[in-house]
Amino acid sequence: MILTRIVPLVFILFTSFTLWVLATSGEGFWQWFFSLFTQKESLQVVLDLGIAVLLLMYFLYRDHVAQGGHFRSFVPFLIVTPMLGVIAPLAYLTLRAMQPRWFIHPGQGPQRI
Repeated sequence: MILTRIVPLVFILFTSFTLWVLATSGEGFWQWFFSLFTQKESLQVVLDLGIAVLLLMYFLYRDHVAQGGHFRSFVPFLIVTPMLGVIAPLAYLTLRAMQPRWFIHPGQGPQRI
């Protein structure tokens, strides 16, 4: 239930809010992104959240492999995570919620149920 209903809603709301913040701020994305590293207080928050998102991506990758996915199909999420933060993991979870369940049976590969 949480994965299929709440995560897509959070993804849409948070992505919309992020786009609104970027559209209404006086600076562009890259200017805003690099400004996060100029003060030690904001750098600490960025590093803290970055470590948390990296840990999340590790567990999402393990989930992806357990569902029968390959590293190549997970690479786009790894590439955009440093730039978009939690939007990339939310996108992965939203896409996963829309996919049919896959179960791995030893020696048989993924099977759709």
